Amino acid sequence: MPRFLTSLSHSISLSLPLSLILFFPTQIHAQLTKPDLSFETYGVVSSSGTTPFWLQSNRHGMFAPDGSHILTRFQAHGLETFGGSDGDRFTLRYGADLIARPGPSSTLSFNQGYLRLDAWGLFLQAGRFHNTSPIHDEELGMGSLGVSGNATPIPQIRAGLANWTSIPFTRDFIQIKGHVAHGWMENGRYASDVLYHEKVGHAKFGGDFWLNIYGGLAQYAFWGGTMANGTDIPNSFSDFWRVFFALKGDENAPIGMQNYAYGNHRGAWDFGFFLDFKDFDINVYRQFPLETRDNLKLKSYMDALTGVSIDFGSDLEIPIISVVYEYLYTKYQDGPRRPNDNPDSSVEIDPFRGNENYYNHHIYRTGWVYNRRTIGNPLFIPSSDPRIGVFNNRIVAHHLGVKFALPGNVIMTTKGTFSRNYGKRWDNRVPEDPEKDALFDPYINQWSFLTRIEIPAVFRNTPLTFIAEAGLDNGLLVGDQFGMILGLRWGL
Repeated sequence: MPRFLTSLSHSISLSLPLSLILFFPTQIHAQLTKPDLSFETYGVVSSSGTTPFWLQSNRHGMFAPDGSHILTRFQAHGLETFGGSDGDRFTLRYGADLIARPGPSSTLSFNQGYLRLDAWGLFLQAGRFHNTSPIHDEELGMGSLGVSGNATPIPQIRAGLANWTSIPFTRDFIQIKGHVAHGWMENGRYASDVLYHEKVGHAKFGGDFWLNIYGGLAQYAFWGGTMANGTDIPNSFSDFWRVFFALKGDENAPIGMQNYAYGNHRGAWDFGFFLDFKDFDINVYRQFPLETRDNLKLKSYMDALTGVSIDFGSDLEIPIISVVYEYLYTKYQDGPRRPNDNPDSSVEIDPFRGNENYYNHHIYRTGWVYNRRTIGNPLFIPSSDPRIGVFNNRIVAHHLGVKFALPGNVIMTTKGTFSRNYGKRWDNRVPEDPEKDALFDPYINQWSFLTRIEIPAVFRNTPLTFIAEAGLDNGLLVGDQFGMILGLRWGL
């Protein structure tokens, strides 16, 4: 690893305290207040050796995928604001989230552990922290095509705009938001020691008007590391800038990266609008997956996640808090592939295979996956074999999520998903999955449901929340199973 990246890796836990020392005025002295502490314990039971889909998906990798287990969680999160000559200027956030999960997929690990400094509308954050789309409703929706809440957070250093920030002289009519991040992927991948790049930017137009239109672009990339055959992929400072601007690799990069772009790039176009009414708000969005430069031109415009999210105000006095409907289509994938014009080639190319293969790559074969979970939308399911990557990426799906406010401050959440799954098109560069490929004949229908109830209580002046969840799956893609979660959250 080059010196500048090694230095970043070794100082990930020191960068923010150092920033405090460098930037805080010398006369500022403050003692951190007590953080918010909570303890949670859950029991998971399943009718099969698989945890129901929505009981384990979009949970930041906390719950195990293989059936019944127990989970204990301890969290500590704090915030301290430091005053300066112009008032409260610096805000320090910190947190730790420890997970203990005995069972077939046992773990004792920090799901989160981070420091974050906010100042003058900017932020700098380091560690492992929950990272989801800034636009989509990740609680009720299926999950973003970029980064959702499905996988364990990727350790990274991130900097950017803390909130929507107005462009000068536009009177808040034009606002922007964005960040850039550098991270490190886990061990056990097909290519090892892989680095991570993330860059996201959005612009919003409308200001105080009841209609705001927005658009944005997200870029994600795997780069560097060592290929399965032992060949090192260059990761110098100049290679970092090649990743940043999606440029071709130099003569030291693998051939494919020399001819196209250095690293494995993917991303998403985000477009939509916000409607702000007196009693409710509406967000309509359409997100297009990106795997090649051609898709920057929306060549596969039919492949997209389309959604409508409605948040109801308390003045309406109805039991519904919010509703989300989403439609996902990813079958086109850049259309039919051009046939092989070289008659001497020994490689057979399916003329109906598209040039895309969402979430997969021929060098970084584990795919858009972290710790065996898809980083993006969880309906793109990864194989247990790190050589194969995501085995299901051609999907047509409908999804509905509703959140209710019931008497006694009880919160109920329900969501259901129907998907028709076509696997993935054959790719001569990546082996087929012998366990799954035979199931797609030509598609698999899958139903998955979830109901969750949160009941608040108080014990000796301490807030408690009782949690009960039920999940049901039907279909060959993830199996037929029924499961439940019973849990208790205790604010310490």
